[in-house]
Amino acid sequence: MGSKEDTAVMNDSLKQWISKEDQVKIARHIECALQEKTPSGKCNVCNTNDATAICIKCGGPTCPSCYFTIVGLCQNCLSKVTVEKWKNKKTDWKSILGVDWVD
Repeated sequence: MGSKEDTAVMNDSLKQWISKEDQVKIARHIECALQEKTPSGKCNVCNTNDATAICIKCGGPTCPSCYFTIVGLCQNCLSKVTVEKWKNKKTDWKSILGVDWVD
């Protein structure tokens, strides 16, 4: 994988798993959840850093250290295996996805 064509094929396969109706519901749910909440106070995960994002699953305010931008989830909403794998890792998303990545 790595080419734009591979990414397009992968995206088409993912779309087949989720019906168009479910895709719309998910997009609306995420949009509403993010519009209704703004990050404030301390992070719900570490209780130390200031929150700068809202987790799309639990809706909790999260700091950059405890939030995974690529999936929009805090580390409490991801499996421990995934967190261990991704924590403090700077992935080269441009080479993987074939597009520029902006944090």
